[in-house]
Amino acid sequence: MKTKEAIIAQQKSFIQKMKNVTSALIDSINKSELETILLSGSVSRGDFFPKKKENGEDNGMVDLIVMRKKGSSVKPEEIFGPDQDPPIPYHCIKFQDVWFEILFTDFIDAETFSKYEEPRKYSILESQILFDPNDSYKNELEKINYLKNEELPGYLQGTLGYIHYLISDYKKDRWYRREAFIQMHENLNTAIRAAVRCLFYINGFYSPAEDRSLYYSHSLEKLPENYREVISQVCNQISDSQEDYFRREKLFMEKIVGFIEKNKDF
Repeated sequence: MKTKEAIIAQQKSFIQKMKNVTSALIDSINKSELETILLSGSVSRGDFFPKKKENGEDNGMVDLIVMRKKGSSVKPEEIFGPDQDPPIPYHCIKFQDVWFEILFTDFIDAETFSKYEEPRKYSILESQILFDPNDSYKNELEKINYLKNEELPGYLQGTLGYIHYLISDYKKDRWYRREAFIQMHENLNTAIRAAVRCLFYINGFYSPAEDRSLYYSHSLEKLPENYREVISQVCNQISDSQEDYFRREKLFMEKIVGFIEKNKDF
């Protein structure tokens, strides 16, 4: 598996070109009605790794979060021109042969941020500030980070409780008596996904979307010993095997949940 760090090193030059085009785009628009512009997604992280289309174009978009000034009713079309890919639920444009996917929104203050789903919170906090002339968002970010620090212990406690519920003796017995080992494995898989979220919490982050959280978890600072090997063994399964279920559960509880429990007071 290519790690996030390896991709960042590999794509460094390409990412810089994307950032240069992004800067050119921002310089070209009228920003009088805009408060803040953030660079988010994989270009912000540095691991943008698009597949080439048949016509040679990159099959990916640079993600921007563009915030209006408070009280402004300006529309994205007035700033960026028409949406060039309407089926995508963002405002999409092509500039200097680079596609941009723009979340055009009112200013995101701490109260607004608090109402977002967790993956959106993660996405916003991994973003880079590109335009914020009055430090409006920079100042609000202090409140947002305070909110994050207040929320994460509760997220961790609730998710740990859910893990223990999923693989409790009560739950296991229900399916064991039916010899429904596939269901037992699936419940364990759900618990593993929950544990990956916990690893983000104890590292001081919200968890990203589920379709990428396992991959990005490898880059966290605080991880169980030999995490790459352990998570691989835990995820490997023989779905109809009773013996393999208990092998996986034992390893999961000892190496991953045990680590989380030891580090939950952060």
